[in-house]
Amino acid sequence: MFVVLFSVLFLTVGVMAGFIGNEKWNQYLAKEKHEFDDLFRQNPHPEIFDSEGNLDKGTYIAINFDPDFDPDAGDDWEITRDSA
Repeated sequence: MFVVLFSVLFLTVGVMAGFIGNEKWNQYLAKEKHEFDDLFRQNPHPEIFDSEGNLDKGTYIAINFDPDFDPDAGDDWEITRDSA
């Protein structure tokens, strides 16, 4: 009687622990890295570090200008936000 009870109990606990462990492991493997992680490693600018010296992986804006862009040429240009 006790053998069957403990077998079912340990089977249930083992299956639940395995399921939860598998979910956590898959979340760890599928964790998305920050968009600029490679840039942080290659070219660590001092302004991306916080006061304790840790890398601040907050939200950053990347601005790309056309090679022939001249901001003094006039006000016929506007700033738009890409949805990418």
